[in-house]
Amino acid sequence: MTSLKTFECFNNLPKELRILIWEYHFESARIHVIHPSPESQMRNPKREVLLFCCTVLDSATNLVILDERPPSPLINHEAYDIALSCKRIWTPVIFGKDLADSVTSGRARVPLQFAISLGTNIYDEYNDTRQQARPVYVDWERDMLYLCVSNAEQAFWSMRSVPWRDSVRKLAVLVPQSEFDRAIPFGPTDPIREVLESMTELEELFVVLVPQADVLVPVTAPTSKALTSLSRDEFGFVPYVEYLKRAGLASNHILYARTAMSFREALVDLPKKIKLKRVVDVDCLTCSFGYYRRSLSPYL
Repeated sequence: MTSLKTFECFNNLPKELRILIWEYHFESARIHVIHPSPESQMRNPKREVLLFCCTVLDSATNLVILDERPPSPLINHEAYDIALSCKRIWTPVIFGKDLADSVTSGRARVPLQFAISLGTNIYDEYNDTRQQARPVYVDWERDMLYLCVSNAEQAFWSMRSVPWRDSVRKLAVLVPQSEFDRAIPFGPTDPIREVLESMTELEELFVVLVPQADVLVPVTAPTSKALTSLSRDEFGFVPYVEYLKRAGLASNHILYARTAMSFREALVDLPKKIKLKRVVDVDCLTCSFGYYRRSLSPYL
């Protein structure tokens, strides 16, 4: 039996069912995943400014949205009318340029461990034609910004002075892996607090762990079936404590736990209440440098 790759009978469905499907599609939040562009592979993140790009995911399906523009009348009148009824407000953002400019302008407070070479030529004629120079459209009210990079610190510190910092409502930050047990990502609490204070509309902060094979107990390593049965939030993340229990981890991931604690301490006494969530990105797939993909949604 061949697998079904396309569905060609959508227009034959009852109108009420089509409307429900369109509403589900247009109401779904997007995940704007920030990661280094392929040309950053040869750059030293401690001494050079990385070039970032953005992959946009549909949070309901984990599928990559190739056309990041808002819905247009070109789809069809039925779908477009429903898209308008969702009342989403789209803002164009060039993530790669804004994050790099934040570092090179000197406005971002960069910790001492990042001796950034401010003279680095960020955008030359070649790089200006790359994908990261194209605007991505964000609905800040519903969408999530996900800093999913192995060197997440540089992107995080850039958040202090990007022009759209006051618009971010939901931010997810990957805790990068480190070969040094004492090297806590993002540094001390006070600089973290400065970044969070600058994001005046931030409501939810997700501290994300991507599982590594070396932290799993070999005998009780989870099967793919066990992972798909885990509960997920609206962005596909699994609660950290639940993952620990279901996956059979020998103990907490020390580096992740320390980082989560640093963020929790940074949130104390902030003028605005920000909800901290410890989560696991179990669907993240191993991709070539500069790309991000997820396995298909387990809900389907």
